[in-house]
Amino acid sequence: MSQFQVAVVDAFGATAGYTDVVGAAGGEVIQVQSTVGLLPGVVPVDPGRFSHTLVFDGDLDRLTGRLAALRPRAVLPGRESGVELADALSQRLGLPSNGTELSAARRDKYVQIERIRAQGIPAMRQIETGDEAELRSWHADLGGSTVVKPLRSGGGDGVRFCDSPEESAAALASLRDRTSALGEPISRVVAQEYLVGAEYIVNTVSCEGTHHVTDVWSTDRITANGVRDLVVAQILLSHEDPAVADLVPYALRVLDALGIRHGAAHLEIKLTPDGPRLVEAAARPSGLPYYVTDVIGEGQLEWSVDAYLRPERFRARAGTPYRRRSAFAWTALASPVSGRLVRYRALDAVRKLESFRDLTMAVTPGQRIVPTTWDLEYPVILTLRHPVEAVLRRDLNTLRYLDGAGMYEVEAEGRHR
Repeated sequence: MSQFQVAVVDAFGATAGYTDVVGAAGGEVIQVQSTVGLLPGVVPVDPGRFSHTLVFDGDLDRLTGRLAALRPRAVLPGRESGVELADALSQRLGLPSNGTELSAARRDKYVQIERIRAQGIPAMRQIETGDEAELRSWHADLGGSTVVKPLRSGGGDGVRFCDSPEESAAALASLRDRTSALGEPISRVVAQEYLVGAEYIVNTVSCEGTHHVTDVWSTDRITANGVRDLVVAQILLSHEDPAVADLVPYALRVLDALGIRHGAAHLEIKLTPDGPRLVEAAARPSGLPYYVTDVIGEGQLEWSVDAYLRPERFRARAGTPYRRRSAFAWTALASPVSGRLVRYRALDAVRKLESFRDLTMAVTPGQRIVPTTWDLEYPVILTLRHPVEAVLRRDLNTLRYLDGAGMYEVEAEGRHR
């Protein structure tokens, strides 16, 4: 029998890896599922990987009692959908917790920006509204472009880039009364000024208010399929990259403002002409930890186990710069076509790229393919790795050359060969 158990709320996707990391430390993971049914896009995890599986049916008292009987050493979130429930459970059980007072600021994109602004941290202009006329008027006063998105979602779901007040109002109309990727109804949106600048990801883990940066990434975007800033690659930066020195002090201020004292956090930040500005932050691991473990040796999952279970070890190492073993990136194809996929015409050329490591087909021949507009519509996801960063970046550019309408042989839906 294991020495201890750790509860993870929604340990799906990359954070199912907590079972391996906690297991290596001699423990087991309790899966706490935040919804009765799986949310859209969530792939089931073999229940045999967990010591127990508890499902939240809306009765927090009953769930707390069932979990208390299992005596977990910690309760932490896996996916975004688990953040608030993990806050509530950890607080009720008297375990290391970020508490519930600022839970909304860690989930609601509007409240989050207003919170950091109130703490004196430079922040973008924005409005929360469900009224098209109000949004149209605000955009007219703002000038320039806006980003309209759900208050609580993820993965780029529902994000709209708008160049005019009319486009902002239309974006609100298209989002209102639909359901987000996290299964939550959308009645209001946040509209924010469009920030000009390069975008980065800063991933961290905290222990009793001591913060450690586990990895920093730059983000490559393209304009395609009506999306102005479609993410197509993220490149792991060296800790010595000049951008890291600009990003980290700002990121740590955001963590403090949002009350993130324990566990993993994922911050998206733009370096604008006026300095760093938060795009959004999440109080849970990013979707990148399995890549990080491969190329650095340890990432947010490993550091989180130390933060919750071996705090002395965490504090002794916190602040040590991470060191990547090679240049590394994940990237994806962006389909401009729809129909039944017959084949990818240039994947052999992709596999011959010098930094090519592996690929995963999300859409295989014979399946329906659609134009890529957000994370769950990438047809192929790849990883690249090379000792020389210039080679990797050249291959990223070559991949964009190979991708496009010529990559995809499709058959119109309804036709048969």
